[in-house]
This record gives sequence, C-alpha cells and structure tokens, in this order.
Amino acid sequence: MNDIRNRLPLIFAIAFVAVILWLTWHKLSAWQGVMQIGGMAFVGSYILWLFLESRVALTESAKGETRADRGTCEAYALGRALTVVCALAFPAWWSEPGPWMLAGFGVFISGVAFRLIAIRTLGKFYSHRVRVMGDHQVVSSGPYQLVRHPAYTGMLTAHVGVVIFFFNVYTLAALLLILLPSMVMRIRVEETALFELPGYPEYAVAHRRLLPLVW
Repeated sequence: MNDIRNRLPLIFAIAFVAVILWLTWHKLSAWQGVMQIGGMAFVGSYILWLFLESRVALTESAKGETRADRGTCEAYALGRALTVVCALAFPAWWSEPGPWMLAGFGVFISGVAFRLIAIRTLGKFYSHRVRVMGDHQVVSSGPYQLVRHPAYTGMLTAHVGVVIFFFNVYTLAALLLILLPSMVMRIRVEETALFELPGYPEYAVAHRRLLPLVW
C-alpha cells in the first residue's frame, strides 16, 4: 500500500498526459494555421515538462514512506490538472493569432525553466512528497537566493502562462481558486517540517516564500 501511494505522482502523470492528448486533439481540430501550430508547440512543451519531472516520481518509493504532506500533494496535483483541463476543454477568448500567444508561451517557458533549475539546485533533497531527510540541509544558492520555494514559484508562473495562452474564465478560476490556495496550503505544511532544520528560521526571515517582496 505504501509503495502504491509513493507511486501516485507517476500514475497521476501518466493519466494526466492521456487526458491532455485527448483534449488537445479535440481543441486543436477547431484551430487553424498559426494558432494550431502554436497550440501543438505549447502542449508538446507541457508534456515534455511532465516527462522531465517523471524522473523525480520514479525515486519516491526509494525515499520511504511519509505522511507529512497531509494530503496536500493530491490537492496540489488536482489544482494543476484542473487548470490545464479547463484550458483545453473550454473555448479560448482568442479567435485569432496575436501577441498573447508569444506572451503566454514565454511566461510558461520561463516558469518551467525556473522550476527545473530550482529542482536541480535542491538535488537529492527535492521530493514530490513533504519529507525531511536525515542529512537534510538548508539550500540558499541559485533561485533559493530569491525565494524560499522557487519550485512552486516556477509552477505558478508556468500555469499563468497556460491561462494567458488558452485564456477563458474557467482556467483563470481554476488557477486562482484551486491551484493557488492548494499551493499556499502545501507551503505552510512543508514549512512545519522545514522550520525544524538548523538555520531554516534564519533563512526564512531573509526570504519571502513564493514571490519576492509579496509573500
């Protein structure tokens, strides 16, 4: 049972890709020309991102059981999935190619890159589940010089890009009412564990959680 629970992020990612592909086929069949090509490039980039992060999910079982995240992993994943599903399932406000395509794609790529750099910087201490390892240390280099949770900053930024590119009110609502609150809840749960690390309280005083100068 514990092994199955640790593999849930990977199982979710596989199912998520299947849903994305199905919805994309239906959505982009109604788009033409540059919009269709742009949509294919965006969705292809999103799936590539999922693939790159799947390597982390494969290591979850080896890290042992943890229940410290209190269900926030599932809520966070649901918020992410609903944001993307709403983007693909409902009609976009945009009916013609425009600067919104470049803006949305640019914000998305920037968010993904920032998140992947944060994951790489954290190294073995990164996990999809909330856990503190025996040799856990505070990391303050790279993007962690800017905020305490840059991987979440990258996740939020990437999905702002999704909202811009496929804009409709349902996608915006999913991001603001589900993804963002679940992310905030997860950060608070995560910090319950992190504040036990030597040096983390001092690090936290000097760095915002998610957005510089905001929170």
